[in-house]
This record gives sequence, C-alpha cells and structure tokens, in this order.
Amino acid sequence: MSDTKRPAFHQLRKLTASVMVLLLLVASVGRGDTISDLRLTAGAHEQDLVRWELTHFMDKWFTRAADLIWPGTPTNSERLLAVEEFFDLRDDLAEAQRSVARTLASVAPSAQTVIETQEAVDALQQRRSELQALVEETLEAVISNVADKQGVIGGIGPLRWPPVDFTFEERALVLVRSPRDRIERLDDLLLDPGVTLPEQDTLERDVESLNTNTSALVVRIGGVATYPAQVSPDRSLHGTLELAAHEWLHHWLMFKPLGKRWFAGGELQSINETVANIFGQEIGDLALEDLTGEHFERAVWAPPIVHAPDALSADTFDFRREMQRTRFRLEELLEAGLVDDAETFLEERRLAFASSGYSIRKLNNAWFAFNGTYADSPASISPIEGQLRSIRADSADLSAFLNRVAGITQTGDLEAIALSAGWVPIDTTTGLPLP
Repeated sequence: MSDTKRPAFHQLRKLTASVMVLLLLVASVGRGDTISDLRLTAGAHEQDLVRWELTHFMDKWFTRAADLIWPGTPTNSERLLAVEEFFDLRDDLAEAQRSVARTLASVAPSAQTVIETQEAVDALQQRRSELQALVEETLEAVISNVADKQGVIGGIGPLRWPPVDFTFEERALVLVRSPRDRIERLDDLLLDPGVTLPEQDTLERDVESLNTNTSALVVRIGGVATYPAQVSPDRSLHGTLELAAHEWLHHWLMFKPLGKRWFAGGELQSINETVANIFGQEIGDLALEDLTGEHFERAVWAPPIVHAPDALSADTFDFRREMQRTRFRLEELLEAGLVDDAETFLEERRLAFASSGYSIRKLNNAWFAFNGTYADSPASISPIEGQLRSIRADSADLSAFLNRVAGITQTGDLEAIALSAGWVPIDTTTGLPLP
C-alpha cells in the first residue's frame, strides 16, 4: 500500500470498528417500555443517551470522513504544540471567566467592559474548539499505542479493538440514590450536564419524597463510558490521559464477563471501577511520558491505616483519614438502626469538613454509595483495592493482571484470586493482618 493511501486506510479501519462498537453500545443502553416514577420526576433533566450517542458519533466522524477526502497528517511536533496550547487555554479560560464574574460584581460596570470581558471568554472557547478534534485524536493515538505496547488492546484482523475514542464534554451529572438505612447504590440516572444547582437540589428533594427511605444526590463526574466516551476538558493533560484510559477500559471490559456484570452493582461494580482506576493510572503515566517525555513517579501503594495513633500534628486535618473515620461511625449507627442519628452525625461532619476547607454540598448515604464504588476512595472501607493491588503485584504485567480479573462474574471471585496471589486479609481500621 502506498504511503499516500495509508492514512486514509487507517481512518477507514477505525471508522468501521467504531461503527460496530457504537451499535453494541446503543443496543446496551436500553430505553425500557415503561417510565418509572423516578424518570417522571427527573423529567426533562434526564440525558437522552441514544440521541447523544448518535449525534456525537456523527459529529466526530464527519471530521474523520473529511480526512479521507482531504488527507493531511500533522507532524508530531504540531500535535504536541496543539496539545500544549489546548491545556494552557484551560487556565486562561478559567481566569477570563473569573474576570467576567468580577466585572459583573463591580459597582455599576459599563456595558462595554462587560462585552469586552465576555468576548475574551468567547475567543478562548472558540480557539479551544478549533484545537479539540486534533487534541482528541492525538491523545487517543498515544493511549492506543501505550495499551498496545502493554499487550492490552486486542485486534480483529488489522483493527485495534475496541478503538480508543473519546470527546471532550462538559462534566456529566448523575442522580445517585441509596436507602437511608444502609449504604447501597441503587440504579443511577444520567442527567443533562446543564442542570443548575438549584434544580439539582429540588430534584434530590423530589426523588426523596417518592420514598421516605431514599437518600438522593446529584453528582458531577469527570467521565462517562459512552461511545465516544465523555471526558471533561477541565483536567490537566496527565489527568485527562488517566481519565480517558479509565473510560476506554470500560469499553474493553464490555466484551469481558466482569464488564458485563457492571450493572449488577455492589462488589462487581466496585471491582469494575477500581480496576479501571488502576489501569488508568498506569496507562496515563506511560502515555504522559510517551507524549511529552515527562516521567511521573507514582508512590508505592500501601493500605490506609485509619485508627492508628496520629502522627499528624493536632492542627492538621487529613481528609482521607477523617472521611474513613466518618464512614466507620456511619456504619455503626446504621447497623444499630439509628437512621436519624446517622443523618444528624453526617451533617455535623459535613460542617467540620467545610470548616477545614473541604466544601461538600450534601453528605448523605447516597454520597457514600457513589464514592464508595471506587474502592480506592476515602469513602470506601472495602478490601477490594488491597485485593486488586495484590493481584497486580503478583502479575507479570498489566495485561496478565487484566486477564486474571476480567473473568470475575460473582461476589467472592475476587477474594479467591487475591488469596492465591498472596493477599492477606487485614483489619481495615489499622492496616494490620487479621489473626
């Protein structure tokens, strides 16, 4: 094949593979034949995933199709310059938006000043929009190449499978629910990212009114494993690579037993998310080095110790430790059936976090149900992260690790694999081995 035809052929292969992934994902979204009380309450706030998939897929691939007609391959240096400018614009844009807010808050601002400050924001947003497609394609390529080097990404003939594909999108909103008398993540509802804070608060109260034993919370998240994945443009380059790799692994897991069990919730959902976090960290670190030459040295993981004697000074507030202590006490209150006392305790703790500089709008069971899904989160007291880290340490490489956990289908499977990998059960409050 000639060099002039190779880029177009590459794009055509990727387009064909992506169409196949899209069809599978749209089929898996499901719209249901009935509208639940929850959906009636959420009303127009719910995001139409099928419409989002179709419109964003087409928007993204119109650009790819244009490359087939008018092929032009930017050099590596041009790509890197575009990436650097895109992420520099993030800080410039944030400052410009703050300038608009300051102008509007000033005494009797002139109409011209308001127009000029807003025009500065519009110009930065326009420039970022112009760079977006090239930056997305560049980051997709580096993640794909690193995953390939790690022996993770598969293939069907000449096609890499599934293709790495994401789009920068405003951070999504998810309506999360949990029973008030225990911490359990019920089915989520993906919302339109434009829902305002007052609307979020009203929606939470409306959902809780449907069932007196329901705790609800609207959470803004960094990414969603739609296809293409939705990834926030507000992170650093390193954070974006990590997040995009995390969301791609959900695409990869969709074809494995573990990924198909994500919707089972509970431990299986937590395993999915924590595996994706571990993968995202490793691939994100390697992708950053591959793209920029910058080496990131990540600290060796160690199990957190919650109730050990505090080595921190009395005036030091450690978020992770305090949040895990909060979770332990919450579990004690719920186990004793003291639901109202538990909610009073959580509000006291929320105010304590706020006074130490950690603003949490609402701290309830739904907050812990969502954040606890990620076993490496301070909101979790699960042994899942330790089990997965033990398996990773016992695996020859990242590919071997994924192959060992991708077949998990039921509660207890992970513990059995972890024990065979040398994991020792520990006391989650002290970090010490259990007798």
